[in-house]
Amino acid sequence: MKKGHIYTLVFMLALSTVLTLALALAYEGFKPNIAAHDDLKKERSVLYALGLDEGLTDEQVTDTFAKVVEPVEGQGYVYKQDGQVRGYAVPFTGAGLWGSITGYAGLSGEKDKLTGIVFTKQNETPGLGGRIDETEYREQFRNLPIAPGTLLSYGQHDGYRLDGITGATQTSNAVIRIINQMLSDHVFNEGVQ
Repeated sequence: MKKGHIYTLVFMLALSTVLTLALALAYEGFKPNIAAHDDLKKERSVLYALGLDEGLTDEQVTDTFAKVVEPVEGQGYVYKQDGQVRGYAVPFTGAGLWGSITGYAGLSGEKDKLTGIVFTKQNETPGLGGRIDETEYREQFRNLPIAPGTLLSYGQHDGYRLDGITGATQTSNAVIRIINQMLSDHVFNEGVQ
């Protein structure tokens, strides 16, 4: 006996409803885990920018973050140890080649050097511009001297050397532009407190 089109339609609607409900329930059940993972990722990113995430376990990241990092309304995070400001983690965002690039830049307490940068979101070409996420590229920004009115650029300079990514000139230039803009507008102009 051949079933009609009505049967097929009802079967597909029932199956779709059951699967949609199962997916919604699974999402709701995992929501706390997703939020905890997002928090851990943010904490690890901030600690990396500050130069404090050296092989820490997830529990150590959470403990370290809670002990030495405090949020500062609209400015990012401040790193304090023994009551003294040791550094800042300032969020940044800007246009890359294919979308926005966001992350954190770590600054020393004196705001005279970068302690590191980390990217939390980027849509650059995998294998080319996406290489900004690689440790070798990011580590060049550790202990990089900064000063008001001075722009970072690629090449050999007095006190530092920065290399762009071969084949990803536009993304490399976007990163420098975003960092320079963040330093000019938010660190040296408004004065990160």
